[in-house]
Amino acid sequence: MYTINTRRSLIFIPITLLIVYFCAGVFYNPAYVIYIKPFIIPTFIIYAVLSNFEKLTLNYYLYVFFFYLNEILLLLWEDAIPLYRTALVASFFCYLAIINLGYNSIKTKKLYTIPKGFSLFILVINCVFLLAILYVLMSIIDDNFLNIILIFNAIVAVFLGVTAVLYLGKFGNKKAYYYFFGAFALIFNDIFAAIGTYFIEDVVLNTFDRILHFTSFYLIYRFIINDKKKVENLSTGSQSLSEPIIK
Repeated sequence: MYTINTRRSLIFIPITLLIVYFCAGVFYNPAYVIYIKPFIIPTFIIYAVLSNFEKLTLNYYLYVFFFYLNEILLLLWEDAIPLYRTALVASFFCYLAIINLGYNSIKTKKLYTIPKGFSLFILVINCVFLLAILYVLMSIIDDNFLNIILIFNAIVAVFLGVTAVLYLGKFGNKKAYYYFFGAFALIFNDIFAAIGTYFIEDVVLNTFDRILHFTSFYLIYRFIINDKKKVENLSTGSQSLSEPIIK
C-alpha cells in the first residue's frame, strides 16, 4: 500500500520536469525541450496508476497512449511529412477517446437542456476558429492526404466540443467542469499549435500552447478520478443522485 508521502514523492518528479521544461523553452534554447518533454507524461502516469488504479479505465489508457504518441511524433518530425501525418492521426484517435469518455456518461440520460450562455459561446468560438484555421491551412498545404486528415480532425474536434457542452449542461458539477475545460483546452492547444507551426513563431504563443497542452491532460485525469455526486435537472429544478459513471 502506497503512503501519502510516497505519492507526494512520485508527483514531485513530473512537476519538476514540467518546471524545467517551461524554463528551458522560455529562458534557454527551445530545442532543449526534446530531452525533457518525453518524460513528463510517463512519470505522471506512474503516479496516477499507483494513486488511482481502480478508477483508470481502458478508454483512459487509450487516450493517454494516443496523446503521448502525438506528442512524441510532433517532437521528432523535423519536416518529415509521414511522421507529421501519423501524429495527426494519433490526435484524431485521442479526440475519439475523450469523446467516448464523456459520451458514455450521458448516453443513457435524457438531455433536457439546450446549450446556452457561456458554454454555447465557447462552442461557437471553437467552431469559428477551427473553420478559419482549417480553411487557411488547406489553402497553403499541397499535401492532399494531409488535408483529408485535417478535415477529419476538425470534424471530431467539433464533436468533442459538442459533447463537452452537453455534458456540462446536463450535470453542471465539478466533474463536468473538468471535462468541459479539459476538452476545450486540448482543442485550443491544437489551434494555437497550428498557428505557431504555419504562421507565427512567437515565444508567448508557444508557451500558451504548452500550458494548454498539459492543462488539458491534467483536467481529463481529474475528470476520470473525480466522483460524480449529483445530477442537475434544469428542466424541473430538482436534483437526484446520479448513477455511477460508465466509462
